[in-house]
Amino acid sequence: MKLKIVGLPIGNIEDISLRALRTLKETKFIVCEDSRMFNSLWMKLKQMSLVDNFSGRIKFINDFNEYKSLPRLLEEMDMLEEAVLVSDAGMPLISDPGYKMVSEGIARGWEVSVVPGPTAESAALAVSGLPTDKYLFLGFLPRTSGKRKTMLENTKKMQELQKFSVVIYESANRLERLLPDLKDVFGDEAKICLAVDLTKISEKIIRGNLRKVIERLKELKGKGEVTIVLSA
Repeated sequence: MKLKIVGLPIGNIEDISLRALRTLKETKFIVCEDSRMFNSLWMKLKQMSLVDNFSGRIKFINDFNEYKSLPRLLEEMDMLEEAVLVSDAGMPLISDPGYKMVSEGIARGWEVSVVPGPTAESAALAVSGLPTDKYLFLGFLPRTSGKRKTMLENTKKMQELQKFSVVIYESANRLERLLPDLKDVFGDEAKICLAVDLTKISEKIIRGNLRKVIERLKELKGKGEVTIVLSA
């Protein structure tokens, strides 16, 4: 069985690659994070005359159903010649479900390949104006302040030994809780970039030190997905 991991746009649908389009059109079996999101993407592509009706089977797997659904899905996929894995946006497995499927598939002898696509992580680094030669990707941090601060404090210790930027994912409505923790650990003058809703019409980039960026939080109105780049 051949499993192709396909990257999708993170916001602007025009960022989809020709290879990703061809792969999606040719497959007869899609595993996605949310079938509603995939169907919405497909309808937009159809409206742009880039695809026809999707005639294949669609399965979905996410953090909530993976434990229960994965064994049966793996058995079903073992009988296929080829399948495609996508997430709601960007590259699958990057702070998204799919790791267990890919790991189990490799153990079963599947041939796993990738059709690369955009990620908010690399896009935010590119526009941040902060060092990009070395960085640590933390993804989504723990929800509780205590666990979050412990992770950040350990990161700060590593950063003191080897300079690197830090990349974090967060929702705009939780920034009011996260940014004070960042300030407590890294200090007022740590440089930060908030990349909000990258590639969408609502895209907004806020740069500065932590103190100034916290003062500008009201501009976001608690909306959007945020990629944070931080440099001490």
